[in-house]
Amino acid sequence: RFYYNTEKLLSDASYNFIWQLMRDTETGPNRIKGRLPEHTVVAHKTGSSGVNKEGLTAAVNDIGIVFLPGGKHFFISIFVTDSKESTETNEKIIADIAKAAWDYFSKKAE
Repeated sequence: RFYYNTEKLLSDASYNFIWQLMRDTETGPNRIKGRLPEHTVVAHKTGSSGVNKEGLTAAVNDIGIVFLPGGKHFFISIFVTDSKESTETNEKIIADIAKAAWDYFSKKAE
């Protein structure tokens, strides 16, 4: 609803601001963007929890829109929860899932 904004839930200024902010996000470079081709445009928002005293990470996530060559795009949200893995491993899980989605939707867009 927010991406297309056909219901005008956001003013034009707010719409442009949020999408520019999400496209320029520098956090989480090893998450959705981690295994995608260089220069792929991704408008996304990352999130993370801390690690509790038992070594459990409640959440490592990334949600966004990935823009494919030729003007198509896909929406993706990946949440790794209740993990005892390292941050690097959790981010690799996200990157691997995003890459699989990229491969699927890239072929479909051809």
